[in-house]
Amino acid sequence: MAYSEKIFSSPNYIEHEINFKGKYGAKGEKREKKEKPTPLQIERQNQWNRIKRLRRTLQLNFYPGDYWITVKYKAGTRKEIQAVKADVKKFLDGLRKKYKARGQPLMFVYRIEIGKRGGLHCHMVINRISDGDLLIRDSWKAATDDAGAIDYQTIDDSGGFGGLAEYICKKPDVEHIGQIEFTFRDEDRKKILSISTSRNLKRPVPEKHRYSHWTLKKILTGQKDLKPREGFYIDQNSIRKGVNKFTGLSYLYYTEVRIKKRSRDG
Repeated sequence: MAYSEKIFSSPNYIEHEINFKGKYGAKGEKREKKEKPTPLQIERQNQWNRIKRLRRTLQLNFYPGDYWITVKYKAGTRKEIQAVKADVKKFLDGLRKKYKARGQPLMFVYRIEIGKRGGLHCHMVINRISDGDLLIRDSWKAATDDAGAIDYQTIDDSGGFGGLAEYICKKPDVEHIGQIEFTFRDEDRKKILSISTSRNLKRPVPEKHRYSHWTLKKILTGQKDLKPREGFYIDQNSIRKGVNKFTGLSYLYYTEVRIKKRSRDG
């Protein structure tokens, strides 16, 4: 019997997922009774998996100082989601050409969202380059006659981009959408939930390792300390260990953080 480990590495983070692998518990280990997950619990788990995948994608491709922007329309503008998606595509196509002219690739993650008054806007993470804010502004104006303001922020990676990933993945308020006069077809509501990314983003692929039962048991019982790699420290707030109540098996999750963070410039 052994424990399997998946390691997700990015420039500033190393995430570890260790889970028991095997049909039965190892000798000396009592396997807890399993529970059947409810539909709500399954939904929450699926949402957590979406957040986790996006967080790791952000860690691989973006750095503190990159852009977190919201492109908006003029007040009172109401468009169908297909028209908004067409505007966003035109915006990104134009911005990509401007980036390419400066010898830089355009990388992005975006999601369209509906505001409290029914107006659509779009949240985006974009890699930062010199004068990138001006390029973004000009490209949005060129994309649509209804272009409104753009909110600019630079991202930080507090919590390993966890908060940003949660915000992008948050579910739309379906009840709120139903209360506004500007309505959407059911298929359009699903599109509001979807997240789009550029094709050039790296995708998280784990390294896989195996540990003996007793090696992990020492860690879980505190007999053996976790040790970070050189140049990293272990984020104590990231450590999660225990027994999965749905599988009845043990797990250990934790993250190493680079002491001297790398930036986009090196």
